[in-house]
Amino acid sequence: MTVSVKDLKKVAHLARIRLDESKADKLCNDLNSILNFVEQLSNVDCSKINDDMQYTTTLHERADVAMPCDPAVMDNAPQKECNMFVVPKVVG
Repeated sequence: MTVSVKDLKKVAHLARIRLDESKADKLCNDLNSILNFVEQLSNVDCSKINDDMQYTTTLHERADVAMPCDPAVMDNAPQKECNMFVVPKVVG
């Protein structure tokens, strides 16, 4: 698949993107390079890859334990109270 300058201008118009005419040819070449690379990826033989390989990563959970804050961090807090950060209410 290749993108022509005409196609590029049409898509830019539909997306309401201002397209600089002087850069249209370079952008078209860049897009075609990307599309060619994606096309090469689709030709890679993945038949010998085990489907279960994506699930081999083990996530390690840690306990949700309150820990003391580093005093240097609290020194930089704009507002603090009882050794805790004071933040504005964001839920009405």
